[in-house]
Amino acid sequence: MEASSSEAPARCVEQIDRDRLARTLCELIELPSVNPFGGVPQDADQGEGRVAAYLHDRLVRLGWTSEIDEYAPGRFNTLARLPGTSGGRSLMLAGHMDTVETTGYPEALTGVVRDGKVYGRGACDMKAALACYLEVAEILAERSLRPAGDLLIAGVGDEEYRQEGAKALGASGPPADAVIIGEPTELTACLATKGLAAFELRVTGEATHSSVPQHGTNAILAAARLLGRLEEHQRTLDRRRHPLLGPPTMNVGVIEGGIKPNIVPSECRVQFSRRLLPGENPSDVRADVVADLEPGAWSLGEAWWTVAPYELPEGHWLAAALLKAAELSEAPDPSPRGFPASSDAAYFGSPVALFGPGSLAQAHSLDEWVSISDMVTATAVYLRTASLISG
Repeated sequence: MEASSSEAPARCVEQIDRDRLARTLCELIELPSVNPFGGVPQDADQGEGRVAAYLHDRLVRLGWTSEIDEYAPGRFNTLARLPGTSGGRSLMLAGHMDTVETTGYPEALTGVVRDGKVYGRGACDMKAALACYLEVAEILAERSLRPAGDLLIAGVGDEEYRQEGAKALGASGPPADAVIIGEPTELTACLATKGLAAFELRVTGEATHSSVPQHGTNAILAAARLLGRLEEHQRTLDRRRHPLLGPPTMNVGVIEGGIKPNIVPSECRVQFSRRLLPGENPSDVRADVVADLEPGAWSLGEAWWTVAPYELPEGHWLAAALLKAAELSEAPDPSPRGFPASSDAAYFGSPVALFGPGSLAQAHSLDEWVSISDMVTATAVYLRTASLISG
């Protein structure tokens, strides 16, 4: 893929193998990589080790240099490099290897091809993109082609929790001039991504016998009133709009309290998350929430889980190349968008854009799937972007 040859990208795109893409994705699905959410992997289904080894072995056989880094006990990154031919800009295709749990999903670890789709845990979030990256490597090897700049493929760990894999990879400095993350963006170029801050609200009451509730204070009912205030708080957030991401949002995900139905509960615990826009930080978000809650016997802790938001600088050359590649590949919507979920984007130390097959509507579901046609389009976009930016 010499930078001076405008025909090379088109020739490469014609070599995309649908069957190989589907087969690769099935093999990745059948290598379990469930995120242990802060713990050391306890069984063979947890951690990214087997996926890291798979990526490493495939890429080494194709002539790439590759290293596996155990950045924490039982947690892994893989970083592979194909040297460029003439010192052009380097591009890293990055994706997380971990998935959410498989509980309640009997066929989670069986990759199934049906009706033009691949099913299984991680199918769209985001092992499909990893399969696309490997297809890029296969095509370049078959045609003995290289871009002008270095091309890198990174499989990272822990995206589903604290982004420790991306943080470890970016700690020694930017690994490439630009990064594309193949999150499931529905084949749209996402130039900004929301962050996350999770908080715990503790409400204190006074226990007593349920037959005389007037002698106690029901912590669950007090928490319910506070949740009503959080709902009002969301309406104020609706007025804060980012041009690509829209408004920030909140979600109450956990509520626990009480012991038995015949005891007035003395405590209730609520966990909620707030999606962050670029420029927002967890401390200011917490202060805004506290200001909107009525006084009472409650406490709101500092954010215990955070992911930074990210936005690619306006007019960046990576955006121009990616949008042009999407247009040439006939992606359904080549206009820039925002990614409503959190991602690794803020931690690589390089300019980042998101583009990948699949939809968040299928991610984390109990019937996860991705379209093979979407994978073909994504692979074409990655090939063309590598050519466009490296010249």
